[in-house]
Amino acid sequence: MTVGKRNQTNRVFAAIACAMFLSAFSFAQGSKSAAYLFEEGLNYQSERDWWNASEKYQEALKVNPSYTDAWYRLAQCVYQMDQSEAALEYLQSAKKYAPGRSDILNLEGMAMISLGRLDEAQKIFEGIQKKYPNDIDSRFGLAELNLFKGRVSGAESLYADALKRNPGNAKALLSLALISAELGKNQQAERFINQAIQAHAENPQAYYVASYLDLKNGDTESAEKRCLSALQVNPNYWKAYELLALIYFEQGRYAEVINVSDMMISRDRNNGRAWYIKGLAFHKQGQNAKAIDIWSRGLDAVPQDEVMRAAFELLVFDDIDIEDARRKVWAKFHVQKGADYAKKYAGPQMRYEYQSALRLEPTNYAARSAFSKLLRAEGFSENYLSQIKFIQENEILKSGIEEAKKNGKKILPEDEKIAFVRLSDTVEGYEYLLQDTLASKWDVNPFFLDKTRWTIGLYCLPSKATSPHPELSNIAAEHLALMFRGILGTSARIIPSKTKSFGNAYADAHKNGYDYFILFDAAESERDMKFTADVYSARTGTSTQKFAVYKTGNNRYAASLLSLRQGILDILPVRAKLLERSGNDVLVDIGKTEGMVKGAKFAVIARGGLKTADSGKGLRFEKDNLLGTIVLTKVGEDISEGVLSDTGFYDRVNPRDELLLIEMPKETSDASHAAGDTAPAADQNGKPLDGSPIEAAAADPLRGANSTASRTPELLDMIREIY
Repeated sequence: MTVGKRNQTNRVFAAIACAMFLSAFSFAQGSKSAAYLFEEGLNYQSERDWWNASEKYQEALKVNPSYTDAWYRLAQCVYQMDQSEAALEYLQSAKKYAPGRSDILNLEGMAMISLGRLDEAQKIFEGIQKKYPNDIDSRFGLAELNLFKGRVSGAESLYADALKRNPGNAKALLSLALISAELGKNQQAERFINQAIQAHAENPQAYYVASYLDLKNGDTESAEKRCLSALQVNPNYWKAYELLALIYFEQGRYAEVINVSDMMISRDRNNGRAWYIKGLAFHKQGQNAKAIDIWSRGLDAVPQDEVMRAAFELLVFDDIDIEDARRKVWAKFHVQKGADYAKKYAGPQMRYEYQSALRLEPTNYAARSAFSKLLRAEGFSENYLSQIKFIQENEILKSGIEEAKKNGKKILPEDEKIAFVRLSDTVEGYEYLLQDTLASKWDVNPFFLDKTRWTIGLYCLPSKATSPHPELSNIAAEHLALMFRGILGTSARIIPSKTKSFGNAYADAHKNGYDYFILFDAAESERDMKFTADVYSARTGTSTQKFAVYKTGNNRYAASLLSLRQGILDILPVRAKLLERSGNDVLVDIGKTEGMVKGAKFAVIARGGLKTADSGKGLRFEKDNLLGTIVLTKVGEDISEGVLSDTGFYDRVNPRDELLLIEMPKETSDASHAAGDTAPAADQNGKPLDGSPIEAAAADPLRGANSTASRTPELLDMIREIY
């Protein structure tokens, strides 16, 4: 073959090879068409992998921006990821290309419900029903509206109507099963479950809901079998693994809990539930060091899990030495949150975070310094002095400077000297200014005073087996008791315990001589948390007050406990004790830290003469036990001076007699508002004090919530999971 012919042949082969390459490239490109990407998204979505599914739909929309179904499916995914505003944006794009599609409109209505735009959602669903009378999804939407408003029976009739129009519909059957269980119709719930399993044996959600209801009813054996059936149908059904871990935990099979948790963590390191229940399983096995390690790592992955952090810190307080270097690392979270709240001037939240940091690390300079400045700003000079003296005596400033240097901050030697001189001068200056305090005049050290006015038993009802955080009630109760022992302490002592009944709690509280006892319960869902606290007289067993605190959004756990603490303080009358007497001049163990001001008037009651009301709130005493009155003339931070009068012909007033606040002066501008969230704040009848600095605390026992929205959050979440 000649060279020319050989070159010509090579060119032909090159052309063929090039054509084949281009063809393969074109085929490869075609394999990533919008339709292909959409199918990939559907596969991920069927596995409930909303993140990868949404990514594929977005890629499909880059190829074809007018792909209506991709817009709709993308909206579905972000709706499941609790991003309803984004879902509405995507649905607007879908409506451009298909304005009348009922499935698009139905999802729009559902997103409206999630955003609280209930009236708009109702109009959308009613409009769909007018145009499409047999549309069942709009009935599902109206049913959710009823559930959101607490109308469970109304929702039940709408799901039943949808089932009539579409017999065998999985969502209708499973929703009716959940609602029937909520209404106590357990046999009817089981009938709907069996129908769903028979009609949809390939649907893992049917087995999942069946398992969930079994666990809720205490049948862990059946719950385990049905949960495993869900995983047989779909081995990647990760929600079922979470439920299986709860079932094993309820059965006390902690090794299996740990194994399932490891599987979930290996798939998703940010699964807070898996970290939490794994640590709890180690704790139940008595392996506290492992529990602390697991929870510490879990909080690194999911720092916003408040319940895991609370459980972790309660265990740290009990098990880790105060000198342990890890405490410094763990305290940083609360120091940063306290600084964030400081920017918003949120006093109670700042105190909560700084106190939490100082419980973890008492020598934390950032927390101690910030807390002392907070006390100074609120007018508590004596408490401020005690804080800065603690900083000085324990060389906390030195450690703070060293820590700042480790973090890369440049501090010159002369600046260090200035900081130490300034601290010394501040201590000296405040000691000089406060040398003539009531404490020095009466030779009393307020630090050693027992100022407990109220003793309250806090009895936890068993946590729900289906709670995302098992043992939530116990953890929250222990934490609430801790909050009543703050650095700027309250005068109410809360004693947590466990119980299964009112009778057991009443008997224990009465035997121990408590003033009140509380039956405490906690419930939560994916998005919200609800604490209920029913307060009873430990003397008579009668109801005193019922609280229901419901919160949603970030920081809901701490916010709920702070609201509940405030609610309890708002029904406790202000009490005190007479410490010393010199003629008609008296010293009493109450001051600015408990909201007192000059002119506050107290009744003097013989020691042991104050009793809780036979029913309802407040205190009572016999007329014979009324010994006189005291009006405060000079108010310190922890103690005050007053003038005794109205003692009658026989003066029987002695130290340790009890005082009951009966009147606050109308002008209370000198009082610190900081006392409002740390001290009892009610009059003799248990009502918030008129004209007092704590009057701003709402009298309504339900705080931060729409009461109708708080009734069925768990049920709503379960139904929204079904599709």
